[in-house]
Amino acid sequence: MKVLCENNIDFNLFRNLMDNLKKISNIATIGDISNIAKALNEFQPDLLLLKTESINGVVQAYANKNNVKVIGFADNENADVVADVVFPKSLDILKPNIDVIRFKEDMDKHDVSVFIHNPEQAFMADFLAKNYNVKVYGRCKINSPRYLGAYTDIEKYEIINKSKFIIDFGSYDLYDAILLDTYPIIYTNYNVVEEYKCFDNIVTLMECMEYIEDEDNASEINNKLLKLQDEFYKENSFTFAIDTLYKLGLEEQAKKLENTLEEAVA
Repeated sequence: MKVLCENNIDFNLFRNLMDNLKKISNIATIGDISNIAKALNEFQPDLLLLKTESINGVVQAYANKNNVKVIGFADNENADVVADVVFPKSLDILKPNIDVIRFKEDMDKHDVSVFIHNPEQAFMADFLAKNYNVKVYGRCKINSPRYLGAYTDIEKYEIINKSKFIIDFGSYDLYDAILLDTYPIIYTNYNVVEEYKCFDNIVTLMECMEYIEDEDNASEINNKLLKLQDEFYKENSFTFAIDTLYKLGLEEQAKKLENTLEEAVA
């Protein structure tokens, strides 16, 4: 399958799709949408991923004539656009990447690791470093010997593998942690499922730390982790891409991706 996508689509769902479509497709990108007619004629795609404002008459005519499927990504939910599937910004969310499980290693888990990237939360990371036995990582530097710097993706997986818990300040490291058998404490003031332990201020952060340090809670935490893992295996970026392909009527490609998923979790 040949996929043509527009550059600079700032959607988590776009990244979810592309991470998996590249496993079964030939991908091309277009930066200047004014050249879309030329790109369509030269590349001859089977599937288009475009911002909804870029789906003009040329795109619609080409898609209708050549039976090309079109996915639109809409900042404006009320946009009057013709596309096979439209993803509005209001429903945009990053999904767990099941590929992470190939980085899982069998090792003793003993660290409590803190991941921070936003300067607005630096005071909480500093509080943790001063009062608890934690290791702090991320692009947001704090003045503490417990701050160990930024990291690559591979280094992040190594850090998580040796961590009993992580504290995530909203960077979605919690998805990777759960898939790597590490329980996350997350910074949020939104309602989330009961399996998560959350905080949004110093008081609730202290409550979370008291909870994870209490050995009597170990069994409960493990059960929460197993339930979250089970949910992630059922719904992730892989299954999202597969479901989208089925919605588009691209059954052959969907089945190829299903086979790839089975190999990944075998």
